[in-house]
Amino acid sequence: MKFLEKEIKNSPLFGLNKSDSIQSLQMDAIKEFNRNGLPDKNWEDWKYSDFSSLNNMSFRFGPRKNISALPNQFPSIHNSNRIVFFNGHYQKDLSSTSNKVSIETIDETYKQNPALIHKIFSPNTNPFHNINSAMINTGLTIIINDNEIVNKPIHIINYTSDIDEPTMNHPLFIMKIGRGSEASIIEHYYGSTNIEYWLNVVTKIELQKNSSLNHVRLQEDGNSSYHIADTEYLLEKDAQLNAFHYASGANSYRQNINVNLNDVGASCSINGLCLSKTKQQHDHFITVNHLKEKCTSNQLFKYVLSDAALGIFNGRVIVKKDAQQTDAKQSTRNLLLNNKASAHSNPQLEIYADDVKCAHGSTTGQLDDNAIFYMRSRGIDLPTAHLLLINGFAAEALKIISDDNINKYVNDRLSYWLENTGIVL
Repeated sequence: MKFLEKEIKNSPLFGLNKSDSIQSLQMDAIKEFNRNGLPDKNWEDWKYSDFSSLNNMSFRFGPRKNISALPNQFPSIHNSNRIVFFNGHYQKDLSSTSNKVSIETIDETYKQNPALIHKIFSPNTNPFHNINSAMINTGLTIIINDNEIVNKPIHIINYTSDIDEPTMNHPLFIMKIGRGSEASIIEHYYGSTNIEYWLNVVTKIELQKNSSLNHVRLQEDGNSSYHIADTEYLLEKDAQLNAFHYASGANSYRQNINVNLNDVGASCSINGLCLSKTKQQHDHFITVNHLKEKCTSNQLFKYVLSDAALGIFNGRVIVKKDAQQTDAKQSTRNLLLNNKASAHSNPQLEIYADDVKCAHGSTTGQLDDNAIFYMRSRGIDLPTAHLLLINGFAAEALKIISDDNINKYVNDRLSYWLENTGIVL
């Protein structure tokens, strides 16, 4: 991936302040990546994910282009504050948010708090995280101060369109939810181009004591794109996280989720829904670290797989010896719509404490013939029966979305996917 070393000089942070070490850190990150290269099937945590084609491609940062408005057909979430990026460039004129929320671009954050960025740039075992550190070219810092209730969801739109060559973006999002505060944040990736592009996203989210966050991540990229994401949650005492991860786009998609329950009483619920068709590859690798006592975690991921699609789930719950009275549940369920689709599920528990309740499970199957027969006997045609069963299968994962407008959006996108992509015969 020689193009990385050539393009690094076009990163906005490169050369931003020649008096400090940022250039050196970026070059060190490139060297760390080059030392090991792209993951392959010999890497245990990546053995089902194939990103080797990136070695044969060349991507560039897209040129800055401002837009006056999002297209009328752009799917929107009602009653939310929008923050808009177009081809990796922040669209300030299209963005607005609450006065309870502080927002800075990543280069602004770096100018004011370089130590924070330096900390994130530390060497990482994830090769794509190292690439992000080297090539970071866009992103935001979002800070919600203590004891604030943000009523409207913050909708971060990353829109890719109108490109004429393969482009790449390496965003960094830093979010901090202050003590006793509550908010909903939507990370939304949407593409409407058939030209290849590459998104490599790092998101760091800190929930301080007694805070609550609803985090929704929507991946609807173009079908020729590559999307790799690294999301880390840090929860302090009695913090509560409800997260929902949705994916229906991209040719190859890998989402690493790392949750650290750092103090007593922290809790997280993470649900996911993946809709995959043709030869799409959707991969989730989740690690939940129980580090202190009386913490809870729940995971539920569902995959709907058609054609020759591949769904991959690796879930790891680690309970440290100080994490007594842990309550952890983990489940993945795969629905195969034909005989060509395939799924790999690997739920894991690592328990070093004595007083715990932990459970995990995985199922894979097809549509229930008996249920289909019953509905056909009641006059329901076959396509409608399929739609009802698939919607019913997905509904459980969507229950975690408490905001009615966000829930409606995801349900509408599920219906669109089922009815307009030839999934249901």
